[in-house]
Amino acid sequence: MKLSMSMTVFGLLITSFLGYEITGFNTTTGQNMTIPNNMTGSGNMTNATASGAGASAKMHIEEAIKALEAGNTAAASTHLTAAQQAIPVESEQVKMHFGEAMKAFSSGDSNGALMHLKAANDALG
Repeated sequence: MKLSMSMTVFGLLITSFLGYEITGFNTTTGQNMTIPNNMTGSGNMTNATASGAGASAKMHIEEAIKALEAGNTAAASTHLTAAQQAIPVESEQVKMHFGEAMKAFSSGDSNGALMHLKAANDALG
């Protein structure tokens, strides 16, 4: 009886020890799996869909379009300013449409601004 009880206790200790290791309670093997919101690798943006030279410009143009469609000209202006700085130098068609959008926006023509911003957004891909 004493031997079987010793074997049972020993078995429980081994099972507990192995269970401890299997379930991951060993703190030396844990890893931090936290990932940032920013998947683009630039700034504090959270847009993970676009990449490359025009990614930031595209995101700001899309946000300006949303703001204009909602009638929020202050937010649109903020995004237009940021987009203007982010447009790739080699994107002549984007720059042309963006310039026309800015003229329309400055004169209060939201529809004209939207038309050209959508064209610039399409040209960015």
